[in-house]
Amino acid sequence: MNRALNTDKAGLAGDASTGSEPAGGQAARHRVLLVEDHAGFAEATAALMRQHRLDVSIATSGGDALKLAEECRPVLVFCDLTLPDMTGLDVVHALRARRGANDCLAVILSAMSANDLRAIEGHQKTSEITLWLPKPLTSRILIDLIARLDALQPSVGSA
Repeated sequence: MNRALNTDKAGLAGDASTGSEPAGGQAARHRVLLVEDHAGFAEATAALMRQHRLDVSIATSGGDALKLAEECRPVLVFCDLTLPDMTGLDVVHALRARRGANDCLAVILSAMSANDLRAIEGHQKTSEITLWLPKPLTSRILIDLIARLDALQPSVGSA
């Protein structure tokens, strides 16, 4: 079942590197595609993900996300709801059509409130979105998603 989560404001890291390697020189746990058109937010979110040993690739538009997904084969996709060329829902729908419904977890990130996201989710008749989250992403939510990926490892690929 899809759901929007209310998140706290803690958990964002500082500066991010432009590479995709996780922090600390440890092996990556999972491949992540972050689709975000605001560079500062994308880098801060990617830094948080790298702290949790995730291999992060960043796309700044829906079209770029679809191309990059073919290369990086993510198991977790975080997508902004509003992008310059299409909606995050369109991106996830296209990814699912290309790769299969169970190939990755898909999370919509938005500057909207959790209540507004729940309202949108209620109008969307789709099971393509795993979670609807208000920005910013927190460590607590990321840890929960990583645990979900770890539990699904036989059906969702890992790095």
